[in-house]
Amino acid sequence: MTDRPPPERPGSRTRPLTVSELNEGADALLREGLGPLWIVGEIGRFVAHRSGHWYFQLRDAERATVSCAMFRGRNARVRFRPEDGMEVLALATPGVYVPSGRYQLIVEALEPRGAGAAALALEQLRRRLAAEGLFDEARKKPLPHVPSTIGVVTSRDGAALRDVLRVLRRRFPGVRVVLSAAAVQGERAPEDLVAALFALDAFGPDVILLVRGGGAREDLAAFDDERVVRAVAMCRTPVVTGIGHEIDLTLADLAADRRAATPSAAAEIVVRGRAELLDMLAGLRTRLERAMRAVLARDRLRLARAAGSAGVRRVPRLVDRRRLQLAELSTALAEAIGARLRGSRRAVADLAARLHPDGQRRRIDARRQRVRQARVALAGSIRRVLERERALVARQRARLDALSPLAVLGRGYALVRHRGRVVRDAARLAPGDRIDVTLARGALAADVAEVRADDAGRRAGRECGDDHGRN
Repeated sequence: MTDRPPPERPGSRTRPLTVSELNEGADALLREGLGPLWIVGEIGRFVAHRSGHWYFQLRDAERATVSCAMFRGRNARVRFRPEDGMEVLALATPGVYVPSGRYQLIVEALEPRGAGAAALALEQLRRRLAAEGLFDEARKKPLPHVPSTIGVVTSRDGAALRDVLRVLRRRFPGVRVVLSAAAVQGERAPEDLVAALFALDAFGPDVILLVRGGGAREDLAAFDDERVVRAVAMCRTPVVTGIGHEIDLTLADLAADRRAATPSAAAEIVVRGRAELLDMLAGLRTRLERAMRAVLARDRLRLARAAGSAGVRRVPRLVDRRRLQLAELSTALAEAIGARLRGSRRAVADLAARLHPDGQRRRIDARRQRVRQARVALAGSIRRVLERERALVARQRARLDALSPLAVLGRGYALVRHRGRVVRDAARLAPGDRIDVTLARGALAADVAEVRADDAGRRAGRECGDDHGRN
């Protein structure tokens, strides 16, 4: 065997690379040689493309920059919104964008440097919701003075529910409480809280308590969820929150119509104590009595002053004058009513006379007489019309008989046809022709034996044709 020379590697003079092959090789070398790396830098030129992908630069203090791309499936997991100037920690794989030969990083994960991602995401969400007006005082609803039904959204087994019920029984035992149970911690807690809020809002209590007992700050994350915050703001029923301890403040607290430090404090806000209500009613009663006494004293004084005035002394004369006018009007009214009654009686008498049986019988007889006369006149008119029409039909029949071809045939003439056409000239026929002869009674089929086309025949033919044409 002879030794073969080793194959030349790609990129030699005899086997050069294309630009695409070069870029693909550099990309593979970077990806496989370096692999994913954690890189720290400051974000610049951040762009969120409408496709969902993010494009930005990472730069450092030495002013070195590198282009980065983070695709939609990866950036959906980032809990904060990147901004220019923000220092971040990126897990990225270096590579080459083959079409342009541009060096870039494909980012797999992104975290803020310094402040935690959760705190940064929460602050960004707070600013965005505040810009939409969800925390404005102008949109918050007033609480009812004395609610008859109170809705509660919390865990069925939590201490918060027991605290709320204890306060409500102590302060206002007769109030009705409706529970809409929900998880207040964990991954499914935001969905549970939203569903419970909307269900209770549709039920229609006077006020809703959204409460949870104390715990670590991360245990209250469900009340910072955007879905829960928007549900609180969308409720038509006033919402009072009592979440955690006094130092805990969630985004749901900011969106609620009132915020209490604890679940017990939330219950105390929505109902007043019975003794407090009774004291308030007693105070209102005292104020009302004082106001009524003041009004009565002022009116008595005004009445006393009016009794001694010249206007009051004229009152008897004014009353006498009005009485005289009233008497005159009463007399005129009685006369008008009497005249109206007399006219009505006359109308009733006339109507009764017309409706009496004798009068009705006479009117019926007269109408029957008119009907008999009209019947006789109608019969005479019908006879005259029929006679006139019969005479007209007889004249028209006579005229038709005079013009009918049958009348000519009745005088001894015949109608001759050859091939369906009337024969007026014998010269148009030839011996052996088949002809049809129509007589006054019946018809003949004959063959022509001889044709005599003389003047007499022509005249007879013309006369026969003329008579047929006239009829």
